[in-house]
Amino acid sequence: ATALVPGRAPATCDYTFHTTAGDVVIRAYRALSPRGADRLHTLVRHGYYDGSALYRVLPGFVAQFGVAADPTLARVYDYRANHPGAILEDDPAIVPPDGPGNDKLWLAYSAAYDERASPPRAVNRTAELFVNLVDNRAGLDARGFASFARVAGGSDVIDKWFAGYGEMQGACDLHPDKGYVCEGPSETELYGVGVAGGYVDASFPKLDRIGYVTARPNPTDPDPRWYYGTSKHHFSWSEGGEGHGVLFYIIFSATLLMFFLLIRRQKTVSSKERRLS
Repeated sequence: ATALVPGRAPATCDYTFHTTAGDVVIRAYRALSPRGADRLHTLVRHGYYDGSALYRVLPGFVAQFGVAADPTLARVYDYRANHPGAILEDDPAIVPPDGPGNDKLWLAYSAAYDERASPPRAVNRTAELFVNLVDNRAGLDARGFASFARVAGGSDVIDKWFAGYGEMQGACDLHPDKGYVCEGPSETELYGVGVAGGYVDASFPKLDRIGYVTARPNPTDPDPRWYYGTSKHHFSWSEGGEGHGVLFYIIFSATLLMFFLLIRRQKTVSSKERRLS
């Protein structure tokens, strides 16, 4: 986890998840979960979600994602491994009237339950997120799931994500009342082999994927600065501080212009020298 340099998220930021079914815009609010928002911003900056599977889509409940396609990276954020820095400290869940809670189209981190607490509490947040497909406040708010982002565009795309495999293997008893089939991926295999290792392609070929994620800090700013999440699509103000990315392109362009002007001037001088001789 420490290999991905942490970064502070903007107060508000739009993340566009470019999926195989279309684009979904997620707007995150740092005030609702500072640690959660910072983690999402860090993961997007480093392309963590690129190529990953939308592996748990349960109509009438949630749609979940967030296990990296590369199993060597995914295993770092497997809460069971307890790698230093991977598990986030808790953010207090801000619930109505002070916050949205787990209302429809709001997002929170997936987490394991601390069964010793009463009621059981959500702990061990790392990188997995879920979208509430219905109003789940009654069932999830009291368990400490801190929602901090909402779907700001593309809710119709979420409805297209493949849901035919149902619940994940090993989680069949979590919501028996909902009647889901239990033919989804195994959590152990998803982290251990994943997309890059061929597990998803071989066993769950119909799952939709996240191609890559782009980000737009301060989306309500009339003249926003753009930030792209992956190195392939990278054009940012910063990797750690504002101004770095765009400044590089300005300096590079200015250097090319100066080089062009010097060559042009040299040709002009040479031409005059030829005429004089």
